[in-house]
Amino acid sequence: MFKRRINNYLIDWKKKKQRKPLILRGARQVGKTSAVLVFAKENFENLVHINLEKPEHLRLFREDISLKDFENIIQIKFKQKIIPGKTLLFIDEIQNSLPLINLLRFFYEENPKLHVIGAGSLLEAKIQQSGFSLPVGRIEFAWLYPLDFFEYLEAMKEKEILEYLQTISLKEKIPTALHQVALKLFYEYAMIGGMPEIVKIFSETKNFQELKNIYSSLFTSYSEDVYKYSSSAKTKYINYVIEQAPLYAGSSITYEKFGDSNFRSREMTEAFDLLEKVMLVHQVHGTKSLNLPLVYQKKKAPKLIFLDVGLVNYQMGIQDKFFNLKDLNEFYRGKIAEQIVGQNLFSLFINHPAKIFYWYKDKPQSIAEVDFCMIHHGQILGIEVKSGTTGRLKSLFEFIKMTNSKKAIRIYSGEFLQEKMNTANANFTLTSLPFYFLPRILEI
Repeated sequence: MFKRRINNYLIDWKKKKQRKPLILRGARQVGKTSAVLVFAKENFENLVHINLEKPEHLRLFREDISLKDFENIIQIKFKQKIIPGKTLLFIDEIQNSLPLINLLRFFYEENPKLHVIGAGSLLEAKIQQSGFSLPVGRIEFAWLYPLDFFEYLEAMKEKEILEYLQTISLKEKIPTALHQVALKLFYEYAMIGGMPEIVKIFSETKNFQELKNIYSSLFTSYSEDVYKYSSSAKTKYINYVIEQAPLYAGSSITYEKFGDSNFRSREMTEAFDLLEKVMLVHQVHGTKSLNLPLVYQKKKAPKLIFLDVGLVNYQMGIQDKFFNLKDLNEFYRGKIAEQIVGQNLFSLFINHPAKIFYWYKDKPQSIAEVDFCMIHHGQILGIEVKSGTTGRLKSLFEFIKMTNSKKAIRIYSGEFLQEKMNTANANFTLTSLPFYFLPRILEI
């Protein structure tokens, strides 16, 4: 087990006076259970861990029960006492038990001093399938994603370079030698990805060949999960998207005949929407808004970001080509760069789901597109991904001119720069951010 960025969020949650039971959401195998176990070990005297994937645990909670009955079950069957302030109650895969989901409201109302965390990877899909609702206003949520680059460095025990990148002032110049070290590690991360089991094995063996079976088993488990939350009539569409989506990561997609299939738009739309609920895919929608709020255009093709870049590379069969890579621009037309940036942007948002778009202008004879945009500190922030060290920024300049934004970011493999840009149409600050500073992008 290794520490995740969400651990600091969990510590803050523990200290809150108006704390509610917390549900931790995320795709399967992104490390929800491990993060909670590390948090429990360091912050509580004892842990009551209910794992609803275990039949012997699930059969205890199939019927509605009171808090008193629940505590008696824990004391008799688990041989533990629940002590508010000292015990963490952790309900893993909570979507499997409607009675325990309903019980969360009573933990909040009748025993608010007890720390309760639930984790669910298929929660949204189960809600859609069964029609039940969560106790609104009596629970709170947090989101977990695959490891970001700083978490990857932590897991790989690259503590010196991690501390350097976390603490250096962004106004300081980074020595070229350290820039190259950080970039090389980032390219390694762009090959391996951020799935915790994959990173753990690679940190121990440094043997890429040992990872292929794990990638394969992850895809198998995602396909097997489909039968838990979808009707048999829809499973073929969902499994097709799981298999094909990684091949289109970082690209705009159309639902009609997606992946050279004969499937209709309606079938593919439903499949993508369901897989987005279980957080296997993200659909980054296009917006042409010039001011707040950002409104996405339903008819504009969304850009696809898959769960993890390592899974993308495995499914494409291109991981072996990463060795000795010097520039993401050399690789797969820069789409891997957009995938890795996209997944790191999503991972920045823990206490609410990310609202990330791409910006476009499609007037005749004047087309522009900026890879990502989002609201930050009440402003529209444009983010352009240039997988190499160079590249024209015509679309980003057009975005600045039309939105009147004062800041924009280029993410690339060059060194950190901040430049005052004065053009005939706009004055703004352009920040050129190396890939390895992605976890600090919101500090800009």
